[in-house]
Amino acid sequence: MSTEAKQFHCPHCNADLKFFPEKQKFACEYCRSEFTEEELDAYLAKQQEIYEEYYQDENYVPPEEEPSQEEINERNSFEEESRLYSCPSCGAEIVSDENTAASFCYYCHNPVILKGRVDGQYRPSMVLPFKIEREEAVNIFKTWARSKFFAPKDLTSSMQIEKMTGLYVPFWVANSSTATHVDAFAENRRHWTSGNYRYTETSHYKIVRDIRVDYEGVPGDGSKKIEDALMEAIEPFEYREAKPFNMAYLSGFFADKYDVDKERMLPRIKERMFENNTKVVNDTIHYQTVRSKSQSNKVNTLSWRYMLLPVWFMTFNYDGRIWEYAINGQSGKIAGELPISMPKLAIGCILGGLAAAAAIFFGGYIFR
Repeated sequence: MSTEAKQFHCPHCNADLKFFPEKQKFACEYCRSEFTEEELDAYLAKQQEIYEEYYQDENYVPPEEEPSQEEINERNSFEEESRLYSCPSCGAEIVSDENTAASFCYYCHNPVILKGRVDGQYRPSMVLPFKIEREEAVNIFKTWARSKFFAPKDLTSSMQIEKMTGLYVPFWVANSSTATHVDAFAENRRHWTSGNYRYTETSHYKIVRDIRVDYEGVPGDGSKKIEDALMEAIEPFEYREAKPFNMAYLSGFFADKYDVDKERMLPRIKERMFENNTKVVNDTIHYQTVRSKSQSNKVNTLSWRYMLLPVWFMTFNYDGRIWEYAINGQSGKIAGELPISMPKLAIGCILGGLAAAAAIFFGGYIFR
């Protein structure tokens, strides 16, 4: 197996191709040629035919189809076309194509080093291409951060903004059929007064609920380094725009390598589904008081897809803590916790105190 990584070259001038989210096409910055995914695949397929016809050993025998030859080829292709950047400080492992240059870790801001290739088992089945360009993501972040008065000024500095990274985050996406059974007792009370007496009538009810809820596309991020709450805050993603995985979509971006497999992800996925089942059940119960409620949940069917979803990601090292920010690379939805600048807070307190004192002084003067 060759150890050279595959490059995506322009069929016209042989320069590197890049994926442009705003056009949803692959384009050459030199000759201005543009290609759809279908056109690029057709060109690569033709090149492969030429290779096989003139260069492949006629005695070559393909391996047994377990797994299938198609799966083996896809895994090998992914392994050949991808590189792994490893951060010696926090251990983050970041997948990219060979044309992507990495100089810092977007988790802890320390330098990263090229570690090696990625095994084909990390090849996703689907990828959701970026729709938000970097310039638009920067504007979204600046507008959001500057609207927060107590946020540190350095948060939107040029040096900090340079560290915003287009990252394909690994997600396990589940389709499932679930069932929930609930037993409970409820009460309604009615009060009235007649003459000198006050009466209370209590009605008792037994509640039984059996519901079935089908889920499609419940996501869980497969990276331990990113907070689940941060990724959930920028949902939803529109999966209808997802494409079969192609390394070309990684051009100019990073892709995180999953370190949480689907078996370990299952409890979180079940928790999200069952929490929603509880809300569905509660919406059907209209009593004043519910007591002795018991609930059982189960998953009847379950299937998975391993996908890469687009996120503009940035971290900010402030006051001895790493603060994380994420922008949905498809919708532009932003999330993250902002630190408080103590100098700005002090100024705010002083101005607030002066305003309160002025109000008291002039208010008192007016009413004298």
